[in-house]
Amino acid sequence: APPVGEALKVDRKEARARRRRVEDIEGFVVWSSNRNGQHDILRLSLPDLKVQRLTDHPHVETYPRISPDGQRVVFARGREPWVSQRRDKPWDVHLLDLDSGEERLVAEWGFTPSWSADGTRVYFQRNTGTVVEHELASGRERVLFAAGSNGVPARVTLQTPSVHPDGRLAAALRGARRITGIFSPDGKVVKVGGGDTCQLNWSSDYTYLCHVGHGGRGKNRVYYVDPGTAASKSWLDLPDPYSHEYFPRTSNDGRYLVLGAAAEGHEHDTADYEIFLWEIGTPETDVVRLTYHTGNDCWPDMWVEK
Repeated sequence: APPVGEALKVDRKEARARRRRVEDIEGFVVWSSNRNGQHDILRLSLPDLKVQRLTDHPHVETYPRISPDGQRVVFARGREPWVSQRRDKPWDVHLLDLDSGEERLVAEWGFTPSWSADGTRVYFQRNTGTVVEHELASGRERVLFAAGSNGVPARVTLQTPSVHPDGRLAAALRGARRITGIFSPDGKVVKVGGGDTCQLNWSSDYTYLCHVGHGGRGKNRVYYVDPGTAASKSWLDLPDPYSHEYFPRTSNDGRYLVLGAAAEGHEHDTADYEIFLWEIGTPETDVVRLTYHTGNDCWPDMWVEK
């Protein structure tokens, strides 16, 4: 596990500017952080900017995703005290009720979970090469995509799978083949970006996608993707020094993009990533820094009262 790090003092002028930029936002951000000694799930409420620790477990926890109604969070918990995110298998999927604080195990051997549009199902990666749908009410599971079928090459890892309500899958493939694209149940494949493209995911309203790719000030930037043409265009490249962007995620109301960015380093769960908030369409210089800590902060998600 990476060093815990330490909290940073926020300049008064910057603190005032940060509060002004979030004063009209009613909602919260969740993410994974090791600042308490092991990666836990944290919550930052808006607009008061108060941080709350949601989980406290001796095993590493990551990839939190908020339910469509804002009442629950699914996340991955390692089956060992420390599991690198480069290991896709030894994880379980858990669900946390935000009102009661109660947790329950959803599925064993699952990683990078996400929600269905109606909040009745959870999707996740299992055994690197399959995407599974889990029905919460019944516990029934079925495989939606698997390496070696549905246009997905054999012997690949399906990274950060994002499922559209119409059944299409956005994912980055690593292993025997290196492809990022949109995969349809009928086997049709639409490639997105080049071999460096990763973290492809649908927007909250499923009308477009975004991903991370090379370029920009810090060697990375966030790209917008038109699903009709699969064309990518530069969308967000943060000002220096925090300009190595990762983990982009649109808020449930479609107004904001929450993401992580590092000044140096690359590893998702060990580098000093900070969490940033961007109101989509505003100047890049108006981005709001939400965290000030030298530990690792990764995989944010955001929910806003509509």
